[in-house]
Amino acid sequence: MPYLKTKWFGTFLYDDEIIEKKLFPKNADEIAERLYKILKEEVLDEEKEFEKYEPIVDEKRLRKIGKLDKVKKLEVKAVDFGYDQDLLLNACIKVAMRKIEEEQKERTKRISEAVDALDDLIKITNILLERLRGWYSYFSFDEIEDGKELAEKLANIRIGEGALDKAEEKNLKNLANLLSSIYKVRQELEAYIKKVMEEMAPNVSKIIGPGIAARLIAHAGGIEKLATLPAGTIQLLGAEKALFRHIKDGSLPPKHGVIFQHEMINKAPKNKRGKIARLLATKIAIAAKADAFTRNYIADDLKKEIEKRYREIMGKA
Repeated sequence: MPYLKTKWFGTFLYDDEIIEKKLFPKNADEIAERLYKILKEEVLDEEKEFEKYEPIVDEKRLRKIGKLDKVKKLEVKAVDFGYDQDLLLNACIKVAMRKIEEEQKERTKRISEAVDALDDLIKITNILLERLRGWYSYFSFDEIEDGKELAEKLANIRIGEGALDKAEEKNLKNLANLLSSIYKVRQELEAYIKKVMEEMAPNVSKIIGPGIAARLIAHAGGIEKLATLPAGTIQLLGAEKALFRHIKDGSLPPKHGVIFQHEMINKAPKNKRGKIARLLATKIAIAAKADAFTRNYIADDLKKEIEKRYREIMGKA
């Protein structure tokens, strides 16, 4: 029964000597593809061609085509078949880049889930807060705007206040404690998103805020993809539905997407929002390139430029 062994430059069937071999193309991309498949525990096409020999193999991924056992050492050198170390180095670099890209995509998906979870918590908080405010109004004329303060107030409410009975006291306290817990979870989730975004995209996070930065990256599909988008596209990320309606039925085109959440835009007069959105999108595009490619920190300079231009737009220069 012969042995089967795969080196970075080919697959070999051998015993005391090489019986047959399948060398890989002398191309870094082709070799990188095979090395990547091996990392993924896949069987190469070259290896499958030796399945009929039922060879002895020493890799678990090859159990489908051979018997798992110890194999005899294979004495072969890449250079003897015309493969040099530069080819291996280039192939390894390509594999590493592919792994990094995959990890970034996976990280982007995870941060996207965190942002979606935060949005859900915000919605739940607003609904619950509105319900508790309405309930609290039966016992007090005080208008408490802060949700945490209201939750604390209701958590300490006692029988005798208004028409409050024991059962109502219990339910109000339960809802107040739930609201307090949600605020705590929100705070921790926001801190997590902030930390991740400061690592992943420090420049974009600084000029637009970690929450909006996370949403932009999630919509783009990663910081590298965000870095390749023109400012006009970045400006409209998150407004895809409105853009589709504009194309379909001729309604007014959107002027901004996710970045509308930034206070410079949403607190500005409507006739100024488009210019401010373009300003921020332009600087985000620059910041994203720095985060994705150079890793240089340029956010402070960008923020100064944004603030100067913002004042000009608002007529405060």
